[in-house]
Amino acid sequence: MRTLLLLFFLVSSSVAFTQDPADIFHKTVDLDSINQVSFDIYTNDQFEVRPWPGDDILIETSVVLNNGEPHILKFFMKKLRWDLEPEVNGNQLKLESGDKVRRVVQGTEGSTSETVSIVIYMPENFTEAGGVYHRKQQ
Repeated sequence: MRTLLLLFFLVSSSVAFTQDPADIFHKTVDLDSINQVSFDIYTNDQFEVRPWPGDDILIETSVVLNNGEPHILKFFMKKLRWDLEPEVNGNQLKLESGDKVRRVVQGTEGSTSETVSIVIYMPENFTEAGGVYHRKQQ
């Protein structure tokens, strides 16, 4: 009887401590000749812009796969599913989600969902007007 209780406790505690796979990755974007920055980010991603004293944009992306496996997370990270791709047009930069048609991933125990949080650290010498950031005149 004690063995069964111990086995039950071990199994239930291991299930309680399992977590969904998650990762945080960073990317920088050079702004040497850029005077205007805009965004085109996947609608279900949480996204915020924060000022910082750097000269470049720093992008911090946090991904959690709900009901997913670690190998699925690694696969989609290699495929740049959550990457923001820079598109430069003259002195204007647009940061755009690489995958805007994110299909549902089928796991072994049903479908998975993803929680994506993006924090964009914008240099302090840029100001926001209508969702677009402009370099302050010196």
